[in-house]
Amino acid sequence: MTKYSNFSELGKVFNPQIGARLPNNIERVYTSDAPTMQLVSEAYGRARALEWINIQLNSVDLFTQVKNDLSEEARKELAELILSYYGFLKLPEFMLFIARFKLGIYGKFYGSFDPIAFCEAIKKFRSDRNLELERLRLNQLRDEIEARSSPIPDGYTSLSWYMETKRRAAQGDTDAIEQLKPPNQRGI
Repeated sequence: MTKYSNFSELGKVFNPQIGARLPNNIERVYTSDAPTMQLVSEAYGRARALEWINIQLNSVDLFTQVKNDLSEEARKELAELILSYYGFLKLPEFMLFIARFKLGIYGKFYGSFDPIAFCEAIKKFRSDRNLELERLRLNQLRDEIEARSSPIPDGYTSLSWYMETKRRAAQGDTDAIEQLKPPNQRGI
């Protein structure tokens, strides 16, 4: 609530129009400090969280322009199910799912808004999300390892730099001694 003093401010930031930009900002979606749907429910009340989900569902319904819209009762029940089962998703993550659904990545509706097809699509998104989060974690780990390892300075080959490091370690240089340790002993 410190970041978004009221629900209206939150709604302005996390609206369906903004969601259209998310497929190009995957890393930002997953690494943002945005609240989860469950946190929105706790901070602003369950009714507000359901309202936000309904806005997202309505954007799909309007976008698809199917002949038979989702009834108000079915929309409310779907929103309840999403909040109960997928409340752990951050708002931009759910918005990314909505954007991808609109792009046809997770299927489409045939003549009417199909809540079961929509829920199957969320399951597929959750699987993709897990893979993307793991890929981001591995990339971050790789970047940390590269930052910790010492690059070969200009004017050296890998062999000449190794020999220089070995010479410095023999003279007691603690940095050189650390660099010569195997990665698993350096905390990498």
